[in-house]
Amino acid sequence: MTQRKYFLVCIVAIYSLTSCGTIKIGDNAESDVLSGVGRIPGYDFGAVITLPEGFEIELPPVEGGLIGPKAGGNRLLMIGDSIIASTSSRYGNEMCDALVPLGWQVAIEAEASRFAEFGVRVLDKRMNAESGWDAAVIFLGTNYEGNKDSYAKQMRKILDRLSPRPVLIINTSLFRNVQREVNAAIAVLAGEYKNISILNWAVISKVEGVLSKDRVHLSQKGRSVFAVAVARALDIAPFRDGACLESKFRDDSSASKDVMPSTGDTLFAPTTSPTAQSTAPTIAPTIAPTAVAATAAAAGSFLTSASIFFRALATSFLTIFLYFSASLFQS
Repeated sequence: MTQRKYFLVCIVAIYSLTSCGTIKIGDNAESDVLSGVGRIPGYDFGAVITLPEGFEIELPPVEGGLIGPKAGGNRLLMIGDSIIASTSSRYGNEMCDALVPLGWQVAIEAEASRFAEFGVRVLDKRMNAESGWDAAVIFLGTNYEGNKDSYAKQMRKILDRLSPRPVLIINTSLFRNVQREVNAAIAVLAGEYKNISILNWAVISKVEGVLSKDRVHLSQKGRSVFAVAVARALDIAPFRDGACLESKFRDDSSASKDVMPSTGDTLFAPTTSPTAQSTAPTIAPTIAPTAVAATAAAAGSFLTSASIFFRALATSFLTIFLYFSASLFQS
């Protein structure tokens, strides 16, 4: 009984130390996942996943199940448009900050204003015998020309090449009525391909403060929320040697200014550093946004990343302490 109380106290301490915002998880959550904290299987591996302060989000269940338990390895290919690109290492690095501690080796191949066919181009360059991808995340459909059949055709090309690897598809926010066609097509694809899981971004993006004023792109805090949602859907990778890999697709020049965050927001350099951009790119989405102050975004992202880093460090020390203390109780 004393040992059990000790474990409960330590778990509460970890939760109190790391929790910033509040995350509630849907029906497919596992019993060893703490709200605001990553899974700690066997108390030998801690991964902190936190929301920006003030956010309270009930994450919907991941349709099709979490990706980590189904993956044969930890090499992850992410394909998308400006939304994923805004979280890459060439900007604030929110995605790698969330996924690398979970053990994923992440390659983000995303560019502004890209349609579904972009995914085929990425696979033409990134899918080969040496790539060794174990899982994928696809977020394409925000830029949509209104042809549901064409969209589904391009997505099938992508999924056929990725199969049988587990694939997380992210549906789109409903910033315009035609996006319902995109999400309906994704639902049909999930019925055709058994290796697909769906992250319901249409629901998560409704939370106030997640999207910028254009109702398409992510706000400063929304980028962290998005990364947390993806991390929750992926879960812990089969291996622990996480890394932020170099991106091959980095061209965000096809759209107007002030959509993406300022360059220089990155706090932690990727394992393989991509070629740095000397100035903030000129970017625009399919839907023109309201400008966001780059300086404020950079400062806020830095503070958020620093806060997550120090909470992660403290949690790691506490987890190690818990492990060795438990061993003493058992001896």
